[in-house]
Amino acid sequence: MKKIFDIHTDILYDVYTAYLKNDKNRFKDYHVKQLSNSVIKGGVWTLFSPDEFNLLEALKISLDNIDFNLLKDFNVILGLESLRNLKSLEDFEKIYNLGFRHAMLTWNEENEYATGVAGNPNRGVTKKGFKVLDFMIEKDMIIDVSHLNEKSFYDVLNYTNKNVIASHSNSKNLCNHRRNLSLEQLKRLKDADALVGLTLAGAFIDKDQNNRTIDQFLNHLDEVVSIMSVNNVCFGFDFMDYFGNEVTSNIESVPNATYAHKILEAMAKRGYSDEDIRKIAHDNFYNRFSHLIYNK
Repeated sequence: MKKIFDIHTDILYDVYTAYLKNDKNRFKDYHVKQLSNSVIKGGVWTLFSPDEFNLLEALKISLDNIDFNLLKDFNVILGLESLRNLKSLEDFEKIYNLGFRHAMLTWNEENEYATGVAGNPNRGVTKKGFKVLDFMIEKDMIIDVSHLNEKSFYDVLNYTNKNVIASHSNSKNLCNHRRNLSLEQLKRLKDADALVGLTLAGAFIDKDQNNRTIDQFLNHLDEVVSIMSVNNVCFGFDFMDYFGNEVTSNIESVPNATYAHKILEAMAKRGYSDEDIRKIAHDNFYNRFSHLIYNK
C-alpha cells in the first residue's frame, strides 16, 4: 500500500488551542478520525507560534492531550514552527528532552534568532540564532528553513548542510508567493542534499483561486523534481481545515488528510512510477529521519 509521510502539519498547535477553549478531546474527536482513514501514515507535527505564549507550557499541554496509541502504525516527529517564544538555550534543551527533533527558526516574523519573510530583508540569522543552530547540529535535529527570508535562508545554508529541509513551499517560478522558493534557492537546497516538501496551501499553488487544483500542484512537483531530483522531494501538505476557515485554504478536491490519496492517484496518471511515488510520498523523508521518530 502506498503511504505518505506529511512533513508539515500544525496538529500540536491545534490541540493546544483547543485545550484553551476547554476542548480536551480534540485529538481523538478530529485528528484520529481523519488520519485513521487516510494514506498519511506519518508526519512532522509542529507547534505553530503566531503570537506570544509560554512555549514550554504549550508543548506540555499538547503532549498531555494526545494519545499517540490511538493511531496504529503511525510515525510522528515532533517539531516547532518558529522559535519566537523560546526564551533560552536551556529551555531548548528542555524541549529537546521532551522529544522534539525539528525546528524552524521563525514563522514570518523577525525574532531573537532570525528573520522571516515578513521581516527586514537585510536582516538574517542572529548570534543567538547561530547558537541554536549549533545546538541542533550537535543534537542531530532537523533544521527547517521554511518561513525564513532569503538572507536568513542563505545564512543557514552557508553555515550547515546537515539535516536541512524546507518543509512546506512550492516553486516561486510558477506562483510568485513570498513563501515559495526561487529556482536559485531550490538549486542551493539540492547542493545541500536537502529535502523540499511541496505544500497544498492554495495561495502557494496559484494566485487564481480557480487554478488551485491537483494538476497545478503537480506542475509544481514536476518543476521541483526537475531541479532537486526525485530523491530530494516530499510532501508537507499544511492542511488548514482544522482552523475553521469557511473556504478551504488548501484545494477544494483535497481539503483535508482523508483526501490525500488523490495526490498519489494523480501522480500515477501523470506518469510517475510506483517507485518514484513511494520515494516522494514517504521514503525520501522516512529513510533519512526515521531515527528521530517520537518514542511515544
